[in-house]
Amino acid sequence: MPSEIIGEFGTPGASSEWIEAEGKLAIKHIVKICGAPPPEMKLEVIWQEHELGLYPVIGLTWEDPFRGVPSNYVSRCEAALAAYENRGELPPGWTMPPVRDDDEDIEEEPFDPNTRTSSTQTGRARRGWLRSRTR
Repeated sequence: MPSEIIGEFGTPGASSEWIEAEGKLAIKHIVKICGAPPPEMKLEVIWQEHELGLYPVIGLTWEDPFRGVPSNYVSRCEAALAAYENRGELPPGWTMPPVRDDDEDIEEEPFDPNTRTSSTQTGRARRGWLRSRTR
């Protein structure tokens, strides 16, 4: 089953029942702030293996192995969990990502290795150069 880790939570050294209860509360907070997970996905407590034992994380899980990660939702959940674990405040330097559809195309300009500028900047520069040469 594919999953994406949102983040760690809980009281270190607490009983698994206590940690499960903390996880349920954290998930309720995340859903309150970010909304319900995308269709056919769910937020849940996942126990990760480590050389020192198991530790809990909140993760987004789904059944379809061909389905992509809803990156905007995950980013928002990470910020919401960080604030929850930090008494309601985002850690310094963190911001809550804006809501956007993960199917939206993000306008990123291609990198031009020759000029270290984007193609739009390069095109504007060329047009400006041509205008100055034709005057």
